[in-house]
Amino acid sequence: MKTRPGRPRGLTRLARVVGLDRNPLRRATDRAEAWIRAGLLAVFLIAGPMAALSAGHWAYHAGTTAAPVPPAPAHRVQPAALRQAPTSTDLPRVGQGGRVWAGAPGEGTGPSARAGEVLAAMMTLAAMALTLLAVLRLALAFLSRRRLTAWETAWSRVGPQWSKRRP
Repeated sequence: MKTRPGRPRGLTRLARVVGLDRNPLRRATDRAEAWIRAGLLAVFLIAGPMAALSAGHWAYHAGTTAAPVPPAPAHRVQPAALRQAPTSTDLPRVGQGGRVWAGAPGEGTGPSARAGEVLAAMMTLAAMALTLLAVLRLALAFLSRRRLTAWETAWSRVGPQWSKRRP
């Protein structure tokens, strides 16, 4: 009775799936392709969030410094004792979409640059992903060219042996 070896587990199986194992049937270009893919994935996972955070910080800083809010005009305020208390109709209701921006006394504030910050971060990640995919495509084209050259060389040595006419 033949015994079947078990399926490889854990990192061994992952290395085989990704192409980073020591299989003697893998060509050097196949191993180089696997390392390039792993390297570009690592670059995206490590540098991507850092680039997105820095782009978001830049967008936030640009949004807060580019449009300074003019100071509120000086006006007289009635004392609270003489003023009529606000009624429920004077206050903004839920669903009316009223926004209240509060800042230091005498200063108004503008809306935060959160939307621009998120957009800049997403665009940075998208641009980085497209750039890395272009690099991967160029590397694969180069490796495919080397692979085809190696196959042609190997076939030029073996081909005449297979093509002999047999009586």
